[in-house]
Amino acid sequence: MPAMPPAEFTCWTMVRGAASGNPEDRDLFARKYTPVIRSYLEARWRDSPLEGHVDDGVQEVFVECFKEGGVLDCVEEIRLGSFRRFLHGVVRNVALRFEDQQARAREGQAEDGYDFDAIARREETLSKLFDRAWARTVLDEAVAVQVDRAKSLGEAALRRVELLHLRFHEGLPIREIARRWDANPDVLHEQFRQARNEFRAALFEVVAFENPGSAESIEREVEEIIAILTA
Repeated sequence: MPAMPPAEFTCWTMVRGAASGNPEDRDLFARKYTPVIRSYLEARWRDSPLEGHVDDGVQEVFVECFKEGGVLDCVEEIRLGSFRRFLHGVVRNVALRFEDQQARAREGQAEDGYDFDAIARREETLSKLFDRAWARTVLDEAVAVQVDRAKSLGEAALRRVELLHLRFHEGLPIREIARRWDANPDVLHEQFRQARNEFRAALFEVVAFENPGSAESIEREVEEIIAILTA
């Protein structure tokens, strides 16, 4: 993924452009949020009559967003709120509409009807799943930003990215990485601290795009993203 857009370009800038029909903003909107929408609908409709309609549901979310008079046209009313919660509400409403249509279509059929109310009873769990899918997307974007930035800074920065990967993704202790690299463990500990700081700066930047506001509010969202991923 390329570097983050300029600070003055936020998710709400993208949303307003998408709502007005800008093809680049619509493409960015779809690329950023399709994985989250799909993950939520796949989990919500697993083992239900709608299991094979996830693609239709994803497309309907975008129709709802991009059509004239759609939800993005009303975005100014909620632009100071959380875009994550806004999108969750849109996807949930589309899902409920599909479920209501499916339930009515199956009324009177000989076989037992599917209990779509059971989905509603899992709403809290599904909400957490949406948040986790969102957090994972944000994390992946932050990694991409850090890697992109490291490429411009040189070999030492790329080495720190690799160090972070070995420590967190492969679970290797610093002493083992030092042994593999034939490096001083104390030096690697210092480089690891720097790598974490660089990643947190990238994460802050991604979160700031999704939640423009004060540094304190962005920091709270960063902490919430980390908490979601480590729960």
